[in-house]
Amino acid sequence: MVPLEKPWYQKLLILAPVIGAVGGVLAVIFMGITGTATGFLFGNTGTGWWDGRWWWIPLTALGGLVVALLRKTWNIPRDVPGAIALAHRAWVDPSVAFYWVTISVVSLVMGASLGPSFGLVVMGGGFGSWLVSRLGKGYDQEDVRQDFTLTGMAGGLGGGYSAPVFATVLASELSPTSKKDYVAVLIPELFAATLGFVIYYGVTGSSMLGSYRLPEYQLHVIDLIVGGLLGVAAVFVLLLHTYISKLASVIAARIANPYLLGAAGGALVGLIAFALPLTATAGSVQLGIELETSETIGTGLLAAILIAKMIAISISQSSGFLGGIVFPAIFLGGTAGLLVHSIFPSIPIALCVGAMLAAVPGAFLNAPLALIIIAAGTVRLQPEALLPIGMAVVIAHLLMTFMRMYVLKESLPPNN
Repeated sequence: MVPLEKPWYQKLLILAPVIGAVGGVLAVIFMGITGTATGFLFGNTGTGWWDGRWWWIPLTALGGLVVALLRKTWNIPRDVPGAIALAHRAWVDPSVAFYWVTISVVSLVMGASLGPSFGLVVMGGGFGSWLVSRLGKGYDQEDVRQDFTLTGMAGGLGGGYSAPVFATVLASELSPTSKKDYVAVLIPELFAATLGFVIYYGVTGSSMLGSYRLPEYQLHVIDLIVGGLLGVAAVFVLLLHTYISKLASVIAARIANPYLLGAAGGALVGLIAFALPLTATAGSVQLGIELETSETIGTGLLAAILIAKMIAISISQSSGFLGGIVFPAIFLGGTAGLLVHSIFPSIPIALCVGAMLAAVPGAFLNAPLALIIIAAGTVRLQPEALLPIGMAVVIAHLLMTFMRMYVLKESLPPNN
């Protein structure tokens, strides 16, 4: 039920467009800096083995060293909650938001294999948290504070991802909001995400939607079963990534010197990018290149890219870099989909990529609807294709939840 009679909610509705506009402006700055820098430093390379730039190795090593220095200077603890964890809490401490965003900018610019979602969530959510903390009495209740913070997160994501519906649904599904208050929170989030999108799209003219092109796909009933099997495959992809992450975390924990850890971790990430340039940075641009050149990329190279990207993500997280996991997880899913199609060419590429692109992050993100939306939007699938994709996401999430409860008994993946 929408609490229109409550003064705090009335003010939230009035301020939601302002919050979204601020989130959009911040997203323009953040994405402008990181996107321009990574495009200049890590763009225009080949797609095969050792087609990267050798100087990426010292560059990312320097980035790890700078990140370690900033974390030491600002007393940033080793464990910083990721964007997903912050959305679950629905709160961003305004006093640390600037430091986290700055470190995230340095991390992404210097080649960390991470994405922008962390910075977007911290900026938008941090502004929402700061604003509600300044409104005084009547705005100090936990649910009120959370609603303002979630509205800010939606504004930042709506701008940076230039996909307001996806941003709204993602923030809503990840939030701690109860079902009875779902619509009440969704409305100001949608206002903010829309304004964030208007600002971002008005300045940049770019949108995440329709960014990947795939052949048209005709649904068959058997594809529902195929979608379920792809969901199972997505769980195995996530499990492999999880165990690689755990190994990287164990090794990193044994390195007491943060400067050594940052420099060594950065150098390894740079080395991986040098060897396989499609593993560089967040992966959104690289996934597009993969799809455009899929006919020339062999099965072995796709498998190597998939595993190398997992290693690069894990090292980036464990060595101190700050960034998001959403784009890298989408890259893993899309690459895994191409790998499945190369092994089983009878399965349409649109089904393989669309289902795996959504199901791999869907296996650990409690946001199935948002991932179905982003899969349909980014690869422009027909409405009927949502059925097997939805099946893949649901099966992956249910299977991963079962394994988490009865087999693994811990959260997956770390630092998300």
